[in-house]
Amino acid sequence: MSSIDENLKPNIVVLSTSDLEEEIKGINEELKKFKGENEEEHRKIYEILSNLSKMLNWINVAKSQAIWKSKTCKHSVNFTCQAWNISDEEKLGIPSEAIVINQDGTKKVIVSKFPDICMVCPLYEARRS
Repeated sequence: MSSIDENLKPNIVVLSTSDLEEEIKGINEELKKFKGENEEEHRKIYEILSNLSKMLNWINVAKSQAIWKSKTCKHSVNFTCQAWNISDEEKLGIPSEAIVINQDGTKKVIVSKFPDICMVCPLYEARRS
């Protein structure tokens, strides 16, 4: 395996934003216990956690748009994206249960199971009635 292939090994982990939000809440609670011990360090950590919370809020907005796009895109046929062929879902962080393999061997994403791929898709086009 070349070093380029080594760098492309899957390192993407798909996590629920609600799980991350719970983790951040737990860390905030733990930090409150140590607030008086080191004010400056506490402030820095709190700032990092606050930024993470803001990012999660934006991710949730983007996820809601992805769901909407997955339901309204002309490329979504029977809840499967026909615009993209996926060669290696693992490298892209797409769960294998969200992949369908067509008779011709092409892999497509089941957007009803993984709408996140629609989040920033440049091929989105509204379905015309």
